[in-house]
Amino acid sequence: MSSIKIILIAGGTGGHVFPAIALSEEMSRLLINHHILTDKRCKYIFETRDLTCKVINSSSISKNFLLIPVSLVKIFLGLIESVFFFIKERPSLVIGFGGYTSLPPILAAKLLKVPIILHEQNAVMGKANKFLSNFSDFIALTFKKTLHAPKKSIYTGIPIRNDFFLKKKISKNISNKLKILVLGGSQGATVFSKIIPEIISLLKKKDLNKVTLVQQARKADIKGLQELYMGNNIDFIVKDFFTNISEEMRNSDIIISRCGASTLAEINTCSKFCILFPLLTAKDNHQYENAKQFSKDNDCMIINEEKLNTSDISKVISKYILNKKRFIEKKQKLVTNNNAAQKIIDLIIKVKKK
Repeated sequence: MSSIKIILIAGGTGGHVFPAIALSEEMSRLLINHHILTDKRCKYIFETRDLTCKVINSSSISKNFLLIPVSLVKIFLGLIESVFFFIKERPSLVIGFGGYTSLPPILAAKLLKVPIILHEQNAVMGKANKFLSNFSDFIALTFKKTLHAPKKSIYTGIPIRNDFFLKKKISKNISNKLKILVLGGSQGATVFSKIIPEIISLLKKKDLNKVTLVQQARKADIKGLQELYMGNNIDFIVKDFFTNISEEMRNSDIIISRCGASTLAEINTCSKFCILFPLLTAKDNHQYENAKQFSKDNDCMIINEEKLNTSDISKVISKYILNKKRFIEKKQKLVTNNNAAQKIIDLIIKVKKK
């Protein structure tokens, strides 16, 4: 494997980036030579993991007609940058993880006749991957049933970062408090900054003392949330980004989250009960489709924001406060590694043998 060189392409959001990080970790373990291409927006995520990456120009196509030329220029610049980078590095194969960041490098790979694999994280093929699938050799799927997936698709699952499988002992909550973890994705979730305080305020005073709340929120919302929670006399931590997210998830009792494929896979790995809020504006309603597939094998509650009843969620939390011991005993197991990264590496070998 030392004779091959792979380029991983991921950016835009954490949902595209985290599977790439997981695959990079496995490639490093196997001493597979590889590089990472990303955009300015997600460079910091790789840097928090001490991973070196190259930033290229990229852009989604603007909905503003006047800004479309700007988008096209950025895509063209990214294409030129990718061509020169590939000529210099001579990759054996490139792997795109979807989103607009993949567009310039995948087109460059096609121009230079470099083999291409795409990874689709969601239960509905994204627009970028749907378009780029015309140029790829294979598409690796997270879900067995993925809408609009072409015939050359292969189910591999989604790579999950190594720290989710480290055999660390789950910390015992000395105070026996129920830990609620709120995740809004790499961009945060404004809706959680509005509804979580309301849900907390509906808990009985005696129950407030039995809860620890850990919430990811946008930087702009942090100060206001801190003031609200201090007023409710509840233990809390509010941050815009968690570098130790695997530890936070393992040590939580209930997870409230959006429905990005990476997050759902990580929740499954930690075997946690979750309350899911599919993003209503997600393209092709893919977050709802993700949640629907996830719910077939996992203990969860799917909430439609348009029909939201915070009282119902508060009652669910109260129920678990009363039955925490039984609940934790049920959820202590950690799922073994799904080997998705190895399956993708096997796919690389298959493509190279063609």
